[in-house]
Amino acid sequence: MIRWLQNNKGNDHHLDFPTMGEVDYQDIISELEQKITAKWYLEIGSRSGASLSHRKCNFIAVDPNFNITAKVFNSSKMMIFCQQESDDFFRSNFLNKINVKPDLAFIDGMHLFEYALRDFINLERNMSRDGIICLHDVCPYNYEMTTRDLSYLSTGKPWTGDVWKAIILLLEERPDLDIKIVDAKKTGIAVIRNLDPTNAELEKKLDKLISKYQEIELKSYTARDYFSKFTLEDGKKFIANLNHG
Repeated sequence: MIRWLQNNKGNDHHLDFPTMGEVDYQDIISELEQKITAKWYLEIGSRSGASLSHRKCNFIAVDPNFNITAKVFNSSKMMIFCQQESDDFFRSNFLNKINVKPDLAFIDGMHLFEYALRDFINLERNMSRDGIICLHDVCPYNYEMTTRDLSYLSTGKPWTGDVWKAIILLLEERPDLDIKIVDAKKTGIAVIRNLDPTNAELEKKLDKLISKYQEIELKSYTARDYFSKFTLEDGKKFIANLNHG
């Protein structure tokens, strides 16, 4: 059951957003890593390395401006840091050059939906069979944080950008995907399975899709309508199902 938060601040006009659960999104990723016995993990948007510090398997981190402060040197045997934008990373064909197909990937780069969409397209094409892609920040808790205005970053407030639109797009354009939205604190995480590396439909229509979705605002779409498009999974139950699946 969705727990709704009555948000009465700012310009949210008293519209409702669901509250997130107690499970951290990193716990979801860690459980997935363990469940599928991942050999390679790829992360887009690593910055401080906080997420990487939880990984046990080999990993590839992609970020245009690393500022590693977390303890990333742990039990992983191979750790590769690529300091570049994700589009350039995939354009370089690096994964094929080193013969790596990630089992698990995490998208947490630029919080604009077209970046998240391109990252998903590029990752799906390069993932291992039965690979899983996770997408962060798909459950904003107010309208202010969904802005595309990059000057908002200077406020220091939490920012999800309009990554939420990537979920709407994937649900509409790729019904073959298995998309679970988990109520991980504080802004949710999507777990996407049943990937098809041979499916090029999104890439073929990329420009049209960006034009179609780019100017949509959550305030106009409404939070209620967005969250009604999927079942919000309880984090604890999601992990329990993984462990008993």
